[in-house]
Amino acid sequence: MDNQTLIIGILLLASGTFAFRFAGFLLGRSLSFSDRVQALLADSATTLLLAVAVIATLFEGQHFAGYARLGGVAVGALLAWRKTPLIVVLLAAAAVTALLRVAGVA
Repeated sequence: MDNQTLIIGILLLASGTFAFRFAGFLLGRSLSFSDRVQALLADSATTLLLAVAVIATLFEGQHFAGYARLGGVAVGALLAWRKTPLIVVLLAAAAVTALLRVAGVA
């Protein structure tokens, strides 16, 4: 892939992203949803993000990612739930994952 193709691809993706965002802005002003539908949309977005997080946690390609990653994510989730600063959450999760891998836990 040469530079010109790459730049054209980036420009197309950027303009498409901008068009979608602008369309959402215009539609958001003209459409009104009931409170129940707004709550349902918010819950569905949260559910989708949770599903992506679970898949990324448990799988590496087509295979199970291992218990070390699961342990690191569990520690990170616990610390995030306890409202620990983000840098501490990230470092603790990485440290637990690394220590479990050094200990031989795949």
